[in-house]
Amino acid sequence: MAADLTTGLTSEDINMWKRKQHKPKELDLILLVDDDTQQLEVFAQWISSVRPELGVHTANGVTEASSLLKRNQFSAVISDYSMPDPGAGIEVFTEALYRGLPAANFIMLSGTSDELPDNIRFLRKGDLAALEALIDEVLT
Repeated sequence: MAADLTTGLTSEDINMWKRKQHKPKELDLILLVDDDTQQLEVFAQWISSVRPELGVHTANGVTEASSLLKRNQFSAVISDYSMPDPGAGIEVFTEALYRGLPAANFIMLSGTSDELPDNIRFLRKGDLAALEALIDEVLT
């Protein structure tokens, strides 16, 4: 016959040995913005595979990005610079800041080394190792 190990213990004593109940962490959301829909899809799949714990949203231009920024609280925004006009990414950056995203959590991607304001993180498109490291830095 098994002994009752809780006899004589208070509920506080019993609760002391229970595992702490952790609330699940709120899902970090990332917004990806690029007018090249094929590249956007591949990019979203890549991020989802290397960081499956993230919620990935996509926008194919400034208007759609602005709409998503109004409705969601993003942890990071990664945007192409030229969509299709040079500087369209700056519009996304401005909207993200207006919606409360810290400038440090915005990453601009471009195939060229355009002159960007100093407070924008810039990476060349295709440098996935550097992008993954920067995403980790932004989210921690």
